[in-house]
Amino acid sequence: MSPFSFFKKKDKDISKFDKNISSKSKSLHRPDDTITTDFALEELKKKENDIIKNRLDKLKNICGEIKQSYRIINNIANNIEREEIIAEEEKLTPLIKNTKNIIVKSLKRETSNTLEIPKTFEDLIKFKETIVSSINRFGEVTSSHSTVINTFMKKHANHLRSELKKITENSEIIDEFHEDILKNKAAIDECKNKLTDINKKKIEIDNSNTIIESINQTIKEKENENDEKEKEIKQLQALPSYDKSIGYLKEIENLEKEKEILLQNYMEISNQLSKATHKYSYGTSKRTKEIVNIIIKEPDKIINDADISPFLEFLNNLKESINTNKIVLKDSAKVVQFCDKLIDTLPKFKHELKEIDSNLKRLKNYTENSVVEEIKKIEDSINENKKTIYAESSRREGFSKQKIQEEEKSKQIVSEIEEQLYHLLRKRYKITV
Repeated sequence: MSPFSFFKKKDKDISKFDKNISSKSKSLHRPDDTITTDFALEELKKKENDIIKNRLDKLKNICGEIKQSYRIINNIANNIEREEIIAEEEKLTPLIKNTKNIIVKSLKRETSNTLEIPKTFEDLIKFKETIVSSINRFGEVTSSHSTVINTFMKKHANHLRSELKKITENSEIIDEFHEDILKNKAAIDECKNKLTDINKKKIEIDNSNTIIESINQTIKEKENENDEKEKEIKQLQALPSYDKSIGYLKEIENLEKEKEILLQNYMEISNQLSKATHKYSYGTSKRTKEIVNIIIKEPDKIINDADISPFLEFLNNLKESINTNKIVLKDSAKVVQFCDKLIDTLPKFKHELKEIDSNLKRLKNYTENSVVEEIKKIEDSINENKKTIYAESSRREGFSKQKIQEEEKSKQIVSEIEEQLYHLLRKRYKITV
């Protein structure tokens, strides 16, 4: 509905100005042209500029008509201003003159707006906003003072209505062209955004490739290092001293097993005295508690004491306390038997343990800085490299999966872009990434 209440809005069909707007034709089979994303962006920019220029060229006459209507309305305002209005009732004359001045002032103010034929889309927006604002102002003044206009300005009213109607109709055409440009710009921007996404994904894929290449290089270096270290191990194993060192290691292994069995046999006896020693040591000296701890929990420390008599004395005292019922136990007779057994075993245990430790120390001195020790260090280094290779392989797998996903996304987006380019540019293109 017109803001002037002078005329009914007519539907406009923009197709009479541009039959190609928003039309879609069937796909034509043409040879594919391979282009880059940058070239596609340039073509889209050209297309956008062409669309805007085409629409603005078609709007030149429309905008010119609006400017002409402004000049005519300004002349109408001048004519109304010069015309003397006399009311039948003299008392109404001042009121009517005041209303006339308001109408003239409003019409002149709006028609004084500078209107330049749009040369850019931004100019069109500014032109459109100015017209919309003027239409609203024209509507306000003509609606508010319609009685005065129709009664006392009859000879100007029809002329004014005609020009305001032209402005409104032409404004509607501008709106339609403006919407058409926006629609085309939106389609182009969507395609441009996808092209930008493809460029970003290409950078991500290239970065993944660079990282994967770096990982491959690291893995290759570690594998080469391990190959060289394996050769070095074989060379060391071929030395006469290697077999000798292996013999020492076997002796060490046997002695450690002997020690383990010796301690196990000892603990089978001492564990039977655990409850009794705990009761006996309650409230005793610190040294007594240390002796109990060594006998029950850390028997291998017995060799640190040159004299085992304190341990034997403790066991005898423990035995006496049980026999005299100073310590009450359910199976006291059995505990006394284990006390006797441990008293008999302790000297031999200490001697055998000391001898084993002495032999172990001697043999370990032989193997220190030996060929076997050197091989062990090399093997440790190989194992560290293997850990690195495993970690880097897992990392490479992660980047490879990410790269595949990005490539799949890129293919999908490229397919969408190629279809959009066809509808926008009317030409089949193949995007190379």
